[in-house]
Amino acid sequence: MNIEFIEALEEMAKEKGIAREDLYEAIRKGLAAAYQEEYHTEAQVEVEINPNSGDILINGKRIELAKFGRIATKKAEETIRQEITRKRREIVYELYAHRVGEIISGSIHRFEGKDVWVNLGEAEALLPDEERIPGERYHAGQRLRAYLVSVERTQGDPRILLSRAHPEFVHQLLRIEIPELEEGILVVRQIAREPGRRSKVAVESLDPNVDPVGTCVGAGGARVRVVTRELYGEKIDLIRWSDDVEQLLRNSLEPASVLTVELDEGSRRAKVLVPDNELSLAIGKGGQNVRLTAKLIDYDIEVTSPSEEKS
Repeated sequence: MNIEFIEALEEMAKEKGIAREDLYEAIRKGLAAAYQEEYHTEAQVEVEINPNSGDILINGKRIELAKFGRIATKKAEETIRQEITRKRREIVYELYAHRVGEIISGSIHRFEGKDVWVNLGEAEALLPDEERIPGERYHAGQRLRAYLVSVERTQGDPRILLSRAHPEFVHQLLRIEIPELEEGILVVRQIAREPGRRSKVAVESLDPNVDPVGTCVGAGGARVRVVTRELYGEKIDLIRWSDDVEQLLRNSLEPASVLTVELDEGSRRAKVLVPDNELSLAIGKGGQNVRLTAKLIDYDIEVTSPSEEKS
C-alpha cells in the first residue's frame, strides 16, 4: 500500500515539474498531519520515508497507511496536494519573475471579454485589453509575442502580466533585430509611443564610427520593417539622441526644419517656429508628430510659423 501510494504521488509530481525532494517534503507534511488527525495530538511528529521500500516511520515506528482512518487519510491527501500546488506555484513564479522586461512567446488560450489569456507552456498569462495594440485581432491558438511587464504572487497562481502596447516592447523588438543594440554599441535613450500608430525612438551610438539611425533602419529599411510588421503596421521613427533638449527636439521634428526654439525649463514649455510651408509637416497628421515629440522630451510644445505669428 505504501509503495503504491508513493509511486502515484511521484507520477503526479513529475507531471507538475516538482523535484523529488520537494515531493517527499510534501509527503512528510501530509503524513504528519494525518498522524495528528488520527491520534488527536498536536505534538511534533517526525516522519521518515524510504522511497525504495515504501517504509514509513513516524516517531520511529513503522506505519501502514491502510491502518489510518478515512478522515486521517483524507487529511494526508489534502495536505500533500496543497503542498505540491504551493511548490508548483513557486516554481512558476521563479521561472518567470527573472524574465520581467523580456519578450516571451505563447499561444492564445482563451478570452474574457476583451482580455486575452495566453498559454506560455508552464503557466497562463494575461494580456489585458488596455495592453493590446488597438485594432489587432486575435484568435484561439494564435502564436503571440509580448513584453513581460510583471509577475506577482497571489493567493492562487502567480499573476503574469503581458503587454504589446508598452514602449519597452518596441525597445526589446529592436534589440532582437539589431545586433548593435544587443552588443551595447547603440543605446536606446528614450521612446515615445502611440501603439499601433507610431513610435519615436531616440538612439545614441557609443562608437563614433557607427551611425545610430542608419544602423537601426538597416539596408532598405529591412531591420525596422520587421518590427513594424510585428506591431500591426506601427511606424517607427528612429531619431539621433542628444543630451541637449533643443537639439533633440529639432531631430524629432525632422524632416520639418526648425527656425527657432524657445525653451522655458521652469514650466517645461517649448515654442517652436517653423517655415509656413512646413507647419503641417511639423505638427503631423492629427498633431501626432508634435505630440510624440512632446512625450519624447517631456515638454509641452507649441508649434507656430511666421505668418501665424503676424496674425
